[in-house]
Amino acid sequence: MKVKVALITVLALLLLLTVQPAMSIKVLDYYVFPLRGDLPTHMAVESQERIWLSLPSRMGVVMLMPKSGEIIVVNLSALPSKILYYEDVVIVALSGAKSVAIIDSKTFELKTFEFKADIVDMYQTKKGIWLTLPSISQVVLFSPFEMKVLKEFNLNVAMGEGVIAESDTGLWVIDDSYRKLLLVDTVSGSVKTYEVGNQTYLVAPAKNGGVWAVTVEGYLIRITRDLRLAEKIALPVGTVVAPPLLSTDYGSVVYFSRPRNSVGEVFDGKVDEISLGLTSPWHPTKGPENTFWFIDITRNTIGVITISRPPTIGTAWLEKLSNKDFRIFAEVEDREGDLRYVVAIVEYYMDGKLLLNSTSEIRPLQGNRYAVDESIKIKDGVARVKVAASDEVGNVVYFRVGNITIKDYIITNIELEKGEAQKVGLETYILISELLLLIPVVLAVFYLLKRRKKPYKRK
Repeated sequence: MKVKVALITVLALLLLLTVQPAMSIKVLDYYVFPLRGDLPTHMAVESQERIWLSLPSRMGVVMLMPKSGEIIVVNLSALPSKILYYEDVVIVALSGAKSVAIIDSKTFELKTFEFKADIVDMYQTKKGIWLTLPSISQVVLFSPFEMKVLKEFNLNVAMGEGVIAESDTGLWVIDDSYRKLLLVDTVSGSVKTYEVGNQTYLVAPAKNGGVWAVTVEGYLIRITRDLRLAEKIALPVGTVVAPPLLSTDYGSVVYFSRPRNSVGEVFDGKVDEISLGLTSPWHPTKGPENTFWFIDITRNTIGVITISRPPTIGTAWLEKLSNKDFRIFAEVEDREGDLRYVVAIVEYYMDGKLLLNSTSEIRPLQGNRYAVDESIKIKDGVARVKVAASDEVGNVVYFRVGNITIKDYIITNIELEKGEAQKVGLETYILISELLLLIPVVLAVFYLLKRRKKPYKRK
């Protein structure tokens, strides 16, 4: 019997180790690229309904409508490489042609602009497009609408994509040693240098004018505007980040790893990551509505994910309005701004048994504060009050507010919840699901242990 108990205990512990918290990253869909014999290399997202892809095999770009599979091909004069969507036009770097193509996304009218050397990397800003010309050690700011170079800096810029990024402070550039970060004041042209100490190969803007950078050692570092190391975060072992590194509007950074077939988000010093299975992500890009798109070079599909953390209920409380009425308050925030609803749940109990359940939507008052008025619905007992909040992708949290004691239809006492009150609904679901998976395993162990081997008799 002791052996049975020990084995079951070990199995339970091993299974509980697989329980994972609710993740912020969710795969939304995969779209088949209709030209099966061709592999797109770069992508730009105009909207959820229209994406643009570089197609060197056809010396052109393709506008794809993912849901219908409809495509429109725009032929070019040279091989396309990196591509950007920028205010109703599509910018395409043309390899070996020292030029970019500018395509009107509505009329498909095509123009070209020639530079002094080949364009390798592009980074869009409100003022225009930053372009790198590493063969002549130059970075330029280009306006596709004025069709001219607005600014020009002579810098030893690294070869490759994802090597420039603009923040509130200026333009960050990886120099050609891959061991230094250059901070360029785009007004005066002055340059400051940060010595990384190890090779770095990708950058993305960080909050407050800083920059994120990925090192070959497998670290993500954040450098401040005054050139100080603010964070150094170890990425999962074996992570090689596919260009480019992507910043979000709320201070986090997103990376895709082709060797590990994974996507991760770094936020508040922590790494959240999910596996994409057999998918091999390549050249990701940001899309609208908090989406991130990538090319799956294994299956020749286009994948899209969203990153959305659960809402946060900072606090919630109750106030007595009259003998029969009370008000429920809650302070709710959502990092991505995709809050869907906030509801109050009131469970009425008498002698420990649930009598009825009342649910009502809580309306916003001002800022992040919400409130709703309720009336008691039983003569005697206890009303247990909770607040729940959900976002557009289905993340749910709830907050235990407190208990209301009721006697002869009169509120006699309100007791607020103490301690850690917020819970993530999805975590509870995952835990229960994992424990349910344990049941057949335990039954199988019992069955095997109960079988007795027949004694072997020699003849």
